[in-house]
Amino acid sequence: MNKEKLFETLGDIDDKNVKNAREYKRSKITSLQRWMALVAVAAVAIVAISVTPLFNKSDKDPFGVTYPSSMKTVLASYPAPVGAGMTSQEYAESEDYWKNLVALRDKYATTAGYSGRTAPYYSAISSLLLSESEENTVCSPLNTYIAFAMLAETADGNTRQQILDMLGAKSVEELRREVKSIWESNYVNNPDLKSLLSNSLWLNKKYDFNEKTLKTLAENYYASSFMGTPGSEDMNKALRDWTNANTGNLLTEFTKDMSIDPETVLELVSTIYFKASWEDKFYETNNTTETFHGTKGDTIAAMMHQSQVTTFYETEQFTAIGLDLFGSGTMYFFLPKEGVDVNELASCKEVFRIACNENSGEWAMPMVNISLPKFKVSQQTDLLPVLAALGVTDALDPDLADFSPVTKSETPLYVNKANHAALVEVDEEGVTGAAYTEIAMTEGAMLCTDEVDFTLDRPFMFVVTGGDNSVLFTGMVKNIE
Repeated sequence: MNKEKLFETLGDIDDKNVKNAREYKRSKITSLQRWMALVAVAAVAIVAISVTPLFNKSDKDPFGVTYPSSMKTVLASYPAPVGAGMTSQEYAESEDYWKNLVALRDKYATTAGYSGRTAPYYSAISSLLLSESEENTVCSPLNTYIAFAMLAETADGNTRQQILDMLGAKSVEELRREVKSIWESNYVNNPDLKSLLSNSLWLNKKYDFNEKTLKTLAENYYASSFMGTPGSEDMNKALRDWTNANTGNLLTEFTKDMSIDPETVLELVSTIYFKASWEDKFYETNNTTETFHGTKGDTIAAMMHQSQVTTFYETEQFTAIGLDLFGSGTMYFFLPKEGVDVNELASCKEVFRIACNENSGEWAMPMVNISLPKFKVSQQTDLLPVLAALGVTDALDPDLADFSPVTKSETPLYVNKANHAALVEVDEEGVTGAAYTEIAMTEGAMLCTDEVDFTLDRPFMFVVTGGDNSVLFTGMVKNIE
């Protein structure tokens, strides 16, 4: 296959929804009301490897980003927006609304069953990234999952097997099918819900790459390709611009210093941008000023209030509720019982059974009087010790790492940098969040009452899920600034 034909194929991504899905067991799309409250969540995962598609040239993407002439680009084809140019009210009254409603339920049904299998990974990564003594913490489990799945595609032998074991996948083929389905299930773009996933390959033009591997990443992971000179300002700026555009410019504090090391062969970048409304909004007029009893002492917090009938969970370690997001998933809040350290919840399996809709414990549907503080949390973490703790060790060792599927070079590659940063903010309007994961590879040497109060005035844990129960974000709020 010649270069032009190959990249014509790579860019021609099938955007059809999965057919004949089973009925979704928990439809959250029940209300015709549209609130202006927003939930904006963005995440970006970056896998930087030491691996090139062959290029047709395109210099502008759907977000209006223009790439320099010194780089060659191939942009993946993404599903067209539904109800483009419509207001939320116009969309609700259109034929597109009802067609999309059914399509959303079908898409969520296709991958709702995956959440139970991925829950152990979500729990493991959250436990390692959230368990700090006194600090607020946050991460994006789904974002890291997709990034590591792409990394598995570039690896072989025991290096690949360790990544598959970490993700709980039996084979790379199974993982590939699952990630493609999750991507298609979670990609939603209409006036009520923005749930946008994007991937990209950033390639060193000096290297030759395995066309089959790159084609797999393009077709199954919707990965756009960019080839240039790592370390050049043109390529660094293009990387920042692409990442910012695909995360709603929510991560500029972290992306301002993003760059590709001159020795890098390939970076794999994965992003998530999520924006939805609460099904039942909070009103600023109901806010009060209360004391939050944090790990660093008491502080004053703006507390939001509402009462609603909702699912209330209780275990020996915590009580919990979930606030639904219109047309999408849920934001869960887990309040440890007196005497229980909030850090213990990060490794509590029951937390992720609830979040992934696999809970078998006690629950009820009382009227819950909710008191929720406005908060903003952010965190940056070195993932190298986390990968080692999860059993991915060969990828970090120049003598053991095997990334032969991705490059034709005889020079071995290994992971020498891995970072993750995330931010989540909650107020009356909803939730705003962002995260990125950067993995760099370089060359090596060879039971409740009818009515309950749920007051989050001390450290608690939260989980944000998508419509198919995929865990988009997890975090710990231990102090209110």
